[in-house]
Amino acid sequence: MKAIKDFIVKYLALILIALLWQGFVLAELFPRQLFPGLGEILLVFVELLATSDLWTNMGVTIYRILAGFFLAAIVGIPIGIQMSRSSFIDDLMQPIFTAGYPIPRVALYPIFVLLFGLGSGSKIFTIFLECIFPIVVSTYYGAKSVNHLYVWSGQNMGATDRKLFWKVFLPGTAPSIFTGFRIALPIGVVIAVLTEMISSNNGIGYFLVYLSATLSQSKVLAVVIFISLFGYGLDRLLLYVRNRYVYW
Repeated sequence: MKAIKDFIVKYLALILIALLWQGFVLAELFPRQLFPGLGEILLVFVELLATSDLWTNMGVTIYRILAGFFLAAIVGIPIGIQMSRSSFIDDLMQPIFTAGYPIPRVALYPIFVLLFGLGSGSKIFTIFLECIFPIVVSTYYGAKSVNHLYVWSGQNMGATDRKLFWKVFLPGTAPSIFTGFRIALPIGVVIAVLTEMISSNNGIGYFLVYLSATLSQSKVLAVVIFISLFGYGLDRLLLYVRNRYVYW
């Protein structure tokens, strides 16, 4: 009984949205072609899971998301830690991230298309730019909060800057880094879909545009649900890894 209660409380908002949606359908407030019922959407969702088109396009999108995200992590984590340790680097980089954070990087996507072409390169670079900001900021403030006693102890024992990075700052900043990851990864998913909708001949964003052009609203909504579940799964995976390996 408690498990059922916890489930309802946890997903109450989603349950209310589903009930409200179905209420609109039953009341016939909107055309059925544009506002299909939940049963129809779920049926189409199951059918789409059995098609190769969905998985082929999703595979391309996953590659772009992970490539941009991991590139942002590889570049962003060292930048954030070095900014916290060096006032010179902090003064140099802080204006870039302060002024650049509010800019919608996706607005620069046409420029990236000219530079990297219509393929995956321009999309990965846009995802990289969107993901690096929250990763750098979270890492920076996490590294700032690392206990100076640990740094001092490491220095007194002759630890090099490289050892301090790997043995002190990276473990001490790991919880904040994962917070940045959980912010950045959903953004990466959104940007991947948006850029594929703008210009692509593959990927889940392209697949959405194709389905919209065929006026298959139930299929469009089924793919939207699939993307939502995929994003939720990524977040749960990050949370599991954090709880499993970053337990301090």
